[in-house]
Amino acid sequence: MNKTVKITIDLTNSPHITLNNSEASKLLMCLEREIGETIDLKESLRIISNFDEFYKYSKRKYRDYLTPVKNHRDSILGRTIVHKLKLFIENNDKFVEIVFDRRFNIDYLKKCLLEISYSNVIVEKQTI
Repeated sequence: MNKTVKITIDLTNSPHITLNNSEASKLLMCLEREIGETIDLKESLRIISNFDEFYKYSKRKYRDYLTPVKNHRDSILGRTIVHKLKLFIENNDKFVEIVFDRRFNIDYLKKCLLEISYSNVIVEKQTI
């Protein structure tokens, strides 16, 4: 089975990816194994595992994106991985858009996507 996923690099050079809830969780766990544990990764996993509660919270506060807690030192040194998350529901399926930090190396992302059974990874640069 050929599964395809698209990584979009926005105008600020931040990679975005949209996956269903369980695959987003698998991706972040793989990144944690590859890169190491960071506060933003742990917090992102917590948000995804408690999808319903955080989805209600984001709707109640009129927020599209949730920002996981980050260590300021990690941010300054460029070790932050997840910049923000967007939780949404489409046709009763739960999806997560993960926006990675612009300094994050997407080679780790490609490797983990291949590991969680995506055989075709497309990287697309956003243009005006």
